[in-house]
Amino acid sequence: MIEPVFHFTLLRSTSIPSRVFSKVDLKALAAFVLTRQRVRGPVELTIDLTGHKRIQDLNRRFRGVDRTTDVISFRNAPPPALEGDLAINVQQASAQAKKMRHTTRREVRLLLVHGILHLLGYTDYEPRPRRRMFKRQNSLLRAWEKKHP
Repeated sequence: MIEPVFHFTLLRSTSIPSRVFSKVDLKALAAFVLTRQRVRGPVELTIDLTGHKRIQDLNRRFRGVDRTTDVISFRNAPPPALEGDLAINVQQASAQAKKMRHTTRREVRLLLVHGILHLLGYTDYEPRPRRRMFKRQNSLLRAWEKKHP
């Protein structure tokens, strides 16, 4: 498979322990997902690892929903270009990881995959598309983790 050429930016708008993420890991995972999803051409992806307050503000301003969430995706260019921003709530990821009995690092990876799938048009607002999206995200993450524990 040919990996898409992409520009990757990682922002941290909250303090995050280094064991939770690695820029190299997140960039490689994003490239893996894009390749597996057969994305062609240039891609520009910005990830903001953030907390409850900032993601709630983003959710309120751009979606009209005044509550925190785990990940928000913003597609900045119409297809076929892929240019987007993801905000991942690391505090929420940590809480969800505890509930699911896995690491925060794994949950951040899962949310990255989930956010990229949203950028690619997957939705999780209705049961059938949600099942499809979750099946795909879990399949991608398991495939990645076989070689990158």
